[in-house]
This record gives sequence, structure tokens and C-alpha cells, in this order.
Amino acid sequence: MSFASLVKDDLARIQSQKKCCRLAEFAALLRMNGNIHIGANQAISLSLVTEHAATARKIFSLAKELFDVDVEIVVYRKRRLKKNQVFSLQIPPQPQIREVLKWMGMMGEDEIWQQDFPGDMKKDILAKPCCRRAYLRGSFLGGGSINKPEGAYHLEIRCNNGKQALLLQQLMKKLNISAKIMQRKNMTIIYLKESDQIADFLILIGSHRSLLEFENVRIIKDMRNQVNRLVNCENANLNKTVLASSNQVEDIQLIEKCLGLNRLPPSLKEVALLRLSYPDSSLSELAHEIDLGRSGISHRLRRLAEIADEIRDIKERNE
Repeated sequence: MSFASLVKDDLARIQSQKKCCRLAEFAALLRMNGNIHIGANQAISLSLVTEHAATARKIFSLAKELFDVDVEIVVYRKRRLKKNQVFSLQIPPQPQIREVLKWMGMMGEDEIWQQDFPGDMKKDILAKPCCRRAYLRGSFLGGGSINKPEGAYHLEIRCNNGKQALLLQQLMKKLNISAKIMQRKNMTIIYLKESDQIADFLILIGSHRSLLEFENVRIIKDMRNQVNRLVNCENANLNKTVLASSNQVEDIQLIEKCLGLNRLPPSLKEVALLRLSYPDSSLSELAHEIDLGRSGISHRLRRLAEIADEIRDIKERNE
């Protein structure tokens, strides 16, 4: 099972205690997955299509409970690509449909169409914070997906148009979640990419079971990344130390060959012989050997490097 299916199964089990929240959730599902069909004699029917079984059951139960409409379920398989099962919920012509459309703000009391589907909706449907959360939950059930937390963090909701995406973005903003919008072919996508924002969104829509799995994976992933950073930093420091030590040994060998270590001041000779004896040791380890500070060792090695550079300059001029 994909992580997105796990989240949707979690959400589909939620039974809102308040009718206003159930209405808001059904409104989101209808706008995300619904179509209006007008037949002969202006008979109106609705259809809602989803590939997720738990979402289909949720739509069925909400439609029956809230509006007492007859619902027929047709199951078929796609003919292309993954050939997934598709659940088509058909609500045939019946008087309650007009009441649904009036409640959605799509038909006036005079039964004149107000706007294209899906268009603006009545503000009182989303007046309360609990209803906004329910609407976002229904929107994710209808058109959402989320990557496995082991990979790149990404949550998105596919919308039918820009107005729908903008509404979801505004609802999230009111609930302190900052989502972005992009266009993908003929769809408008609202998405989140930050792990903290995705976790907050899962809390917001009530997906607590999948949130626990998301957080467990995120903790392990963050810990692994931190360990990798520390290892990479340690390796970089080690490589830097090895390279510096190799250069210092090379400088001292040049001085010994061309000048002789006995002609160096005692303090420089002491450090030169120490470095030759311990070519792989760090400055701190060298300092410990002669009871001298790390900065003192570093200063003397820099002075030896300057002497070696002077010798190289003289050899170049003579050549």
C-alpha cells in the first residue's frame, strides 16, 4: 500500500460529530470528484469518480446521510497504464439533487444557475475553523497525494481549476500553513514541500495514524542525514590534516637537503624533527609531545614553510 493510500484510509475512517463539518467534507469531495449531467427535460444527475475504495465508501455514506439520495456504484478498471479499479458513484435524477446544488451555491432559489461547476461556494459552509479543516480533509481525499517520507517530501492536491486551488491556499493560510500553486498540464496543483508543513497539514486534517509513521521515518531520516554530515565533515578535516602534514614533511625534507636542519634555530629544529617522526599526527597531538600549545606548533611550521619557499625561489632564480 502506498503512503498516500495509508493517509486516505486514515482520513476515510474519521466520522465528524458536527453536521456542518460533514457538509463541508462532502462539498469538497463533490467539487474535487463530481460532475453534473443535464439530461432530457432538464433532469439533473450527479456522478463522482475515485480510484480509492475508502473514499468511495465515504462519499456514499455522506450522500445518503446528509441528503437521503439514491446512489448507485459502478466499478470498472482502467484500460490504460496501471489499470486500477475506478469507483463511479452515480446519483440519478431526483428532487434532492436540486437541494444539494442550492446548498452548494450553484443554483439559486429560482433554480437559475449561479456559476459553472465548480465555482464559488456559499461562505457559511466554511465559516468555522472545524469546517475548514473538514473541507481540506475532503479535498485531500478527493485529489490529494503524498510521497513516501523515505524519499523527497512532497504533498499535493490536484485541482480542476485555479479558483479551486486559490480557495485551498487561502484556507491553509488561515490555518497557518503556507502552500504554493503551480500549473501541470491542464491541472492546477497546490503543494507543500517542507516536512514541518506537511506534518502540520496531516495534524490539521486528522490523519494521526499516518502522522506517526511520517514522524518516525522523518526522525530516522534526519538522524541519518546528521550522521552523514558529521562523517563527511570528519573526512574533510582528516583529508585536510593529511594534506597539510604531507606538505609540511615535504618542506622539512627540502630544508634538510638544501640547508640542513642543524642550521635552523633550536625551536624550529625541534618541531621539524617532531613532524618527521610523526608525519600523520595532528597539530594537537604534536603539541602534546613537546608540551607546547597548538598555536605555537602551527606558528613554527608556518615559519618552516616560509624557509622552504625561500629555498625554492633561490633554486628557480639559479635555474
